[in-house]
Amino acid sequence: MNTKLSAYLDEVFSNYEDLKPIRELKEELFHDLQERFNDLQKDGLDEKAAFERTIASIGEISELIGSIHASTTKLQQIVGIDFSKQNLQKSDLRAVQVHDGKFNYSNLQGSDFSHSDLTNASFKCSNLDNCHFDGSNLTHAKIQKSNLKGATFRNCQFNHTDFSSSELMGVCLDNLTFTGTIFHYTGLKETSFRNAVFQNCSFKTEVKKTIFDGAKMDKGTYAVLKGLKANLTHVTII
Repeated sequence: MNTKLSAYLDEVFSNYEDLKPIRELKEELFHDLQERFNDLQKDGLDEKAAFERTIASIGEISELIGSIHASTTKLQQIVGIDFSKQNLQKSDLRAVQVHDGKFNYSNLQGSDFSHSDLTNASFKCSNLDNCHFDGSNLTHAKIQKSNLKGATFRNCQFNHTDFSSSELMGVCLDNLTFTGTIFHYTGLKETSFRNAVFQNCSFKTEVKKTIFDGAKMDKGTYAVLKGLKANLTHVTII
């Protein structure tokens, strides 16, 4: 009888067993059905009748399985996807949600991340040349040791984003707000921060040719940049 029940469940779950929660549900259901079948036989039903009654007792489970599959797939899309060491040039990744996603050591040249939620995402040692991050959330993202020449960041959120050792030479970062953002050993030659707002940001890099015209910043950030001999002639302290 185990074989017949197993074959029945194999058919019901055939399209969904790629995810662990679905496999676990199938195993639990099999044990429950086996106990139900045994109890029915003890009550006097023959094998065929007991099997039919057992199957009827579980009702319509396809909707439940589909719901679990959809929610688990969505969760996998959002949390912790690993795209490391991939060649993903010119990929369309607009409006994706990849919390804690990993894009380390990948070639993402020309890819589009516009309006994506990249919270806690990691871009280490990646080629991000000419990537589009317009409208994206880069909160706590680690964009380290990566090439960002030609990248666009219009309307991005930079909360504790880490650009350590990355190349931002000539990139336009005008009119953006940077909170707790880290620029340690970042290439900022001719990078433009016109009318940007800085709060508690950290700079340990060459900034003599970085453009801060019209920027606003707290006293701490101002003091750090002044010590690095940045041109702060048209900067306002807030």
